[in-house]
Amino acid sequence: HGMTRGWSQSEIAMRIPLDNWSSYESALLEKPIFTKTMINVIIYLLGDWLSQTLFQGNNVLDFDVSRTLKNGFIGLCFGPLVHQYYEFSDAILPVEGGLANRASKILMDQTIYLTVKCSIYISAVGLLAGDNVETVKGNVKERIGPVVITAWKFWPLVHCITYGLIPARHRILWVNSVDLIWNAILASKAQGDGDNGNVDKDQVVVCDVDEQLIESITTTMTEAESRDSQDVFDVDIQAQRYNILPSPPEEISVTESSLSTNSSTNCTTNAVAQAA
Repeated sequence: HGMTRGWSQSEIAMRIPLDNWSSYESALLEKPIFTKTMINVIIYLLGDWLSQTLFQGNNVLDFDVSRTLKNGFIGLCFGPLVHQYYEFSDAILPVEGGLANRASKILMDQTIYLTVKCSIYISAVGLLAGDNVETVKGNVKERIGPVVITAWKFWPLVHCITYGLIPARHRILWVNSVDLIWNAILASKAQGDGDNGNVDKDQVVVCDVDEQLIESITTTMTEAESRDSQDVFDVDIQAQRYNILPSPPEEISVTESSLSTNSSTNCTTNAVAQAA
Protein backbone atom coordinates (compact mmCIF):
# COMPACT_ATOMS: atom_id res chain seq x y z
CA HIS A 1 0.00 0.00 0.00
CA GLY A 2 2.91 2.41 0.67
CA MET A 3 3.71 2.71 -3.07
CA THR A 4 0.14 3.28 -4.18
CA ARG A 5 -1.21 5.65 -1.55
CA GLY A 6 -1.38 9.40 -2.31
CA TRP A 7 1.40 11.66 -1.07
CA SER A 8 0.68 14.15 1.66
CA GLN A 9 1.46 17.85 1.17
CA SER A 10 4.44 17.64 3.51
CA GLU A 11 5.86 14.70 1.56
CA ILE A 12 5.42 16.58 -1.71
CA ALA A 13 7.12 19.64 -0.21
CA MET A 14 10.06 17.49 0.87
CA ARG A 15 10.35 15.71 -2.48
CA ILE A 16 10.17 18.73 -4.79
CA PRO A 17 13.60 20.21 -3.90
CA LEU A 18 15.26 16.78 -3.97
CA ASP A 19 13.68 15.80 -7.29
CA ASN A 20 14.51 19.19 -8.82
CA TRP A 21 18.12 18.92 -7.68
CA SER A 22 18.36 15.41 -9.11
CA SER A 23 16.87 16.59 -12.42
CA TYR A 24 19.29 19.52 -12.52
CA GLU A 25 22.35 17.31 -12.04
CA SER A 26 21.12 14.86 -14.68
CA ALA A 27 20.57 17.70 -17.17
CA LEU A 28 23.98 19.11 -16.29
CA LEU A 29 25.62 15.81 -17.21
CA GLU A 30 23.60 15.24 -20.38
CA LYS A 31 23.37 18.81 -21.75
CA PRO A 32 25.76 21.03 -19.79
CA ILE A 33 25.82 24.02 -22.16
CA PHE A 34 22.05 24.06 -22.71
CA THR A 35 21.32 23.71 -18.99
CA LYS A 36 23.73 26.47 -17.95
CA THR A 37 22.44 28.74 -20.70
CA MET A 38 18.82 28.33 -19.59
CA ILE A 39 19.80 29.12 -16.01
CA ASN A 40 21.70 32.15 -17.30
CA VAL A 41 18.59 33.40 -19.13
CA ILE A 42 16.48 33.06 -15.98
CA ILE A 43 19.10 34.87 -13.91
CA TYR A 44 19.32 37.76 -16.37
CA LEU A 45 15.53 38.09 -16.56
CA LEU A 46 15.17 38.11 -12.79
CA GLY A 47 18.16 40.44 -12.35
CA ASP A 48 16.73 43.10 -14.64
CA TRP A 49 13.27 42.75 -13.13
CA LEU A 50 14.74 43.25 -9.63
CA SER A 51 16.69 46.31 -10.76
CA GLN A 52 13.46 47.93 -11.97
CA THR A 53 11.17 46.95 -9.11
CA LEU A 54 12.40 45.94 -5.66
CA PHE A 55 15.78 47.71 -5.95
CA GLN A 56 13.98 50.93 -6.92
CA GLY A 57 11.19 50.57 -4.37
CA ASN A 58 8.59 50.18 -7.13
CA ASN A 59 5.63 47.85 -7.45
CA VAL A 60 6.61 44.36 -8.63
CA LEU A 61 4.41 44.81 -11.72
CA ASP A 62 5.75 48.26 -12.55
CA PHE A 63 8.57 47.38 -14.96
CA ASP A 64 9.52 47.62 -18.64
CA VAL A 65 8.76 44.17 -20.09
CA SER A 66 10.64 44.92 -23.32
CA ARG A 67 13.80 45.87 -21.43
CA THR A 68 13.60 42.72 -19.29
CA LEU A 69 13.16 40.47 -22.33
CA LYS A 70 16.14 42.12 -24.02
CA ASN A 71 18.19 41.46 -20.92
CA GLY A 72 17.11 37.81 -21.06
CA PHE A 73 18.28 37.65 -24.68
CA ILE A 74 21.70 38.95 -23.60
CA GLY A 75 21.77 36.18 -20.99
CA LEU A 76 20.98 33.66 -23.74
CA CYS A 77 23.98 34.85 -25.74
CA PHE A 78 26.28 34.90 -22.71
CA GLY A 79 25.38 31.38 -21.53
CA PRO A 80 27.69 29.37 -23.82
CA LEU A 81 30.47 31.96 -23.48
CA VAL A 82 30.41 31.80 -19.68
CA HIS A 83 30.49 28.00 -19.80
CA GLN A 84 33.51 28.02 -22.10
CA TYR A 85 35.30 30.60 -19.97
CA TYR A 86 35.02 28.54 -16.79
CA GLU A 87 36.12 25.42 -18.64
CA PHE A 88 39.15 27.32 -19.93
CA SER A 89 39.89 28.78 -16.49
CA ASP A 90 39.78 25.36 -14.85
CA ALA A 91 42.02 23.92 -17.59
CA ILE A 92 44.85 26.44 -17.29
CA LEU A 93 44.51 27.12 -13.55
CA PRO A 94 43.15 24.02 -11.84
CA VAL A 95 41.95 24.63 -8.28
CA GLU A 96 43.96 21.62 -7.16
CA GLY A 97 47.08 23.67 -7.88
CA GLY A 98 46.73 25.39 -4.54
CA LEU A 99 46.34 28.92 -3.25
CA ALA A 100 48.45 30.49 -6.01
CA ASN A 101 46.18 29.10 -8.73
CA ARG A 102 43.05 30.23 -6.90
CA ALA A 103 44.42 33.74 -6.49
CA SER A 104 45.37 33.79 -10.18
CA LYS A 105 41.86 32.68 -11.18
CA ILE A 106 40.31 35.48 -9.12
CA LEU A 107 42.75 38.00 -10.62
CA MET A 108 41.90 36.86 -14.16
CA ASP A 109 38.18 36.98 -13.34
CA GLN A 110 38.38 40.53 -12.03
CA THR A 111 40.50 41.99 -14.82
CA ILE A 112 40.31 40.49 -18.32
CA TYR A 113 37.05 38.53 -17.99
CA LEU A 114 35.16 41.19 -16.04
CA THR A 115 36.17 44.09 -18.29
CA VAL A 116 35.41 42.26 -21.53
CA LYS A 117 32.10 40.81 -20.34
CA CYS A 118 30.79 44.06 -18.86
CA SER A 119 31.85 46.05 -21.94
CA ILE A 120 29.97 43.61 -24.18
CA TYR A 121 26.96 43.74 -21.87
CA ILE A 122 26.77 47.55 -21.82
CA SER A 123 27.21 47.61 -25.61
CA ALA A 124 24.46 45.03 -26.11
CA VAL A 125 22.07 46.97 -23.87
CA GLY A 126 22.70 50.13 -25.87
CA LEU A 127 22.39 48.50 -29.30
CA LEU A 128 19.17 46.71 -28.36
CA ALA A 129 17.80 50.05 -27.13
CA GLY A 130 18.44 51.55 -30.58
CA ASP A 131 21.56 53.62 -29.80
CA ASN A 132 24.10 54.22 -32.55
CA VAL A 133 27.65 52.92 -32.39
CA GLU A 134 29.18 56.21 -31.27
CA THR A 135 26.68 56.52 -28.42
CA VAL A 136 27.38 52.94 -27.38
CA LYS A 137 31.13 53.61 -27.31
CA GLY A 138 30.54 56.66 -25.15
CA ASN A 139 28.35 54.67 -22.76
CA VAL A 140 31.00 51.99 -22.38
CA LYS A 141 33.72 54.53 -21.63
CA GLU A 142 31.49 56.34 -19.14
CA ARG A 143 30.09 53.33 -17.28
CA ILE A 144 32.72 50.61 -17.39
CA GLY A 145 34.82 52.28 -14.68
CA PRO A 146 32.07 52.48 -12.04
CA VAL A 147 30.88 48.96 -12.93
CA VAL A 148 34.37 47.48 -12.49
CA ILE A 149 34.91 49.32 -9.21
CA THR A 150 31.56 48.05 -7.93
CA ALA A 151 32.51 44.53 -9.01
CA TRP A 152 35.78 44.69 -7.10
CA LYS A 153 33.78 45.37 -3.94
CA PHE A 154 31.53 42.38 -4.62
CA TRP A 155 33.14 39.50 -6.51
CA PRO A 156 36.58 38.82 -4.95
CA LEU A 157 35.03 37.62 -1.69
CA VAL A 158 32.42 35.61 -3.63
CA HIS A 159 35.14 33.90 -5.63
CA CYS A 160 37.10 33.05 -2.49
CA ILE A 161 34.09 30.87 -1.71
CA THR A 162 33.73 29.79 -5.36
CA TYR A 163 37.24 28.41 -5.65
CA GLY A 164 37.73 27.51 -2.01
CA LEU A 165 34.55 25.75 -0.87
CA ILE A 166 32.26 25.00 -3.83
CA PRO A 167 32.81 21.70 -5.69
CA ALA A 168 33.64 22.12 -9.38
CA ARG A 169 30.40 20.52 -10.58
CA HIS A 170 28.31 23.05 -8.61
CA ARG A 171 30.49 26.11 -9.25
CA ILE A 172 28.40 27.46 -12.12
CA LEU A 173 25.19 27.09 -10.12
CA TRP A 174 26.74 28.97 -7.20
CA VAL A 175 28.01 31.77 -9.43
CA ASN A 176 24.64 31.99 -11.21
CA SER A 177 22.85 32.24 -7.86
CA VAL A 178 25.06 35.13 -6.78
CA ASP A 179 24.67 36.56 -10.30
CA LEU A 180 21.03 37.22 -9.47
CA ILE A 181 22.11 40.07 -7.22
CA TRP A 182 25.01 41.16 -9.41
CA ASN A 183 22.94 41.26 -12.61
CA ALA A 184 20.39 43.48 -10.88
CA ILE A 185 23.26 45.87 -10.03
CA LEU A 186 24.77 45.56 -13.51
CA ALA A 187 21.44 46.08 -15.28
CA SER A 188 20.80 49.19 -13.22
CA LYS A 189 24.24 50.67 -13.98
CA ALA A 190 24.15 49.69 -17.66
CA GLN A 191 20.79 51.41 -18.08
CA GLY A 192 22.00 54.42 -16.12
CA ASP A 193 19.14 54.18 -13.61
CA GLY A 194 19.04 57.19 -11.33
CA ASP A 195 21.59 59.09 -13.44
CA ASN A 196 19.23 61.76 -14.75
CA GLY A 197 20.85 64.86 -13.33
CA ASN A 198 18.36 65.12 -10.48
CA VAL A 199 18.97 64.68 -6.81
CA ASP A 200 17.44 61.39 -5.74
CA LYS A 201 15.93 60.47 -2.39
CA ASP A 202 19.34 59.42 -1.03
CA GLN A 203 20.81 62.80 -1.99
CA VAL A 204 18.23 65.07 -0.41
CA VAL A 205 19.84 68.30 0.69
CA VAL A 206 18.47 69.49 3.95
CA CYS A 207 18.49 73.27 3.80
CA ASP A 208 17.40 74.10 7.30
CA VAL A 209 18.58 77.26 9.04
CA ASP A 210 19.02 77.03 12.77
CA GLU A 211 16.77 79.89 13.87
CA GLN A 212 17.85 79.71 17.47
CA LEU A 213 21.49 80.07 16.49
CA ILE A 214 20.70 83.05 14.27
CA GLU A 215 18.69 84.67 17.03
CA SER A 216 21.56 84.12 19.45
CA ILE A 217 24.08 85.70 17.07
CA THR A 218 21.77 88.66 16.44
CA THR A 219 21.34 89.25 20.18
CA THR A 220 25.08 89.08 20.68
CA MET A 221 25.57 91.61 17.89
CA THR A 222 23.16 93.99 19.61
CA GLU A 223 24.93 93.70 22.93
CA ALA A 224 28.32 94.06 21.28
CA GLU A 225 27.79 97.78 20.66
CA SER A 226 28.64 98.46 24.29
CA ARG A 227 31.73 96.29 24.29
CA ASP A 228 35.25 96.93 23.15
CA SER A 229 36.35 96.66 19.53
CA GLN A 230 37.78 93.17 19.95
CA ASP A 231 34.39 91.81 21.01
CA VAL A 232 32.78 93.48 18.03
CA PHE A 233 35.38 91.93 15.76
CA ASP A 234 34.65 88.42 17.14
CA VAL A 235 30.94 88.83 16.59
CA ASP A 236 31.51 90.09 13.05
CA ILE A 237 33.44 86.91 12.31
CA GLN A 238 30.41 84.86 13.43
CA ALA A 239 28.11 87.02 11.34
CA GLN A 240 30.24 86.59 8.23
CA ARG A 241 30.20 82.81 8.71
CA TYR A 242 26.40 82.77 8.44
CA ASN A 243 26.18 85.65 5.97
CA ILE A 244 24.20 87.76 8.49
CA LEU A 245 25.11 91.38 8.01
CA PRO A 246 24.18 93.79 10.83
CA SER A 247 21.91 96.72 10.14
CA PRO A 248 23.08 100.24 11.00
CA PRO A 249 23.85 100.72 14.72
CA GLU A 250 20.54 102.38 15.44
CA GLU A 251 18.57 99.34 14.30
CA ILE A 252 20.15 95.87 14.21
CA SER A 253 18.02 93.19 12.56
CA VAL A 254 18.22 90.09 10.41
CA THR A 255 16.10 90.48 7.33
CA GLU A 256 14.04 87.59 6.10
CA SER A 257 15.17 88.13 2.50
CA SER A 258 18.82 87.86 3.56
CA LEU A 259 18.27 84.49 5.17
CA SER A 260 16.11 83.30 2.29
CA THR A 261 18.70 84.27 -0.34
CA ASN A 262 21.56 82.72 1.62
CA SER A 263 19.64 79.49 2.29
CA SER A 264 18.59 79.24 -1.37
CA THR A 265 22.17 79.78 -2.59
CA ASN A 266 23.53 77.11 -0.24
CA CYS A 267 20.79 74.68 -1.24
CA THR A 268 21.49 75.16 -4.95
CA THR A 269 25.23 74.74 -4.48
CA ASN A 270 24.84 71.56 -2.41
CA ALA A 271 22.27 70.07 -4.79
CA VAL A 272 24.54 70.58 -7.81
CA ALA A 273 27.46 69.02 -5.92
CA GLN A 274 25.35 66.02 -4.92
CA ALA A 275 23.99 65.53 -8.44
CA ALA A 276 27.52 65.67 -9.88
